[in-house]
Amino acid sequence: MKPWFIPTLGVILCWGAWAFLPKFSAQYISDRSAIVYQGLGGTILALLILINLGNSLETHPKGAILAIVAGMLNFLGVLFYIKAISKGSIAIVSTLSALYPLVVIVLGLVVLHETLTLKQMIGIGFALVAIALIAT
Repeated sequence: MKPWFIPTLGVILCWGAWAFLPKFSAQYISDRSAIVYQGLGGTILALLILINLGNSLETHPKGAILAIVAGMLNFLGVLFYIKAISKGSIAIVSTLSALYPLVVIVLGLVVLHETLTLKQMIGIGFALVAIALIAT
């Protein structure tokens, strides 16, 4: 088994549950309140990881700034997501928001000069068609 496979399953399970739960919180609290509570949950987890790291927290300025910006973009995306599912179908919003890997693919191609095989391009095309069919 590839070393990335089990962590990838963890991503699918965690993000799947994460994408589902805000539909319920949005019934009781505003999207802005929900993002604060999600931030609290993330802070608790970050503190537990920090405690586990002990004195080995890496502090390279560029790496730290990029990680902070990534966290801010993540939270902004979550805020938009909660706002969208509070106004629309979770099935449609979660499916369309799953287009975010297209941004990653384009950035990988342009910034990192990665390449795609024909088979991968066909797979991306099928994914786009599937999302278009689901969203209409």
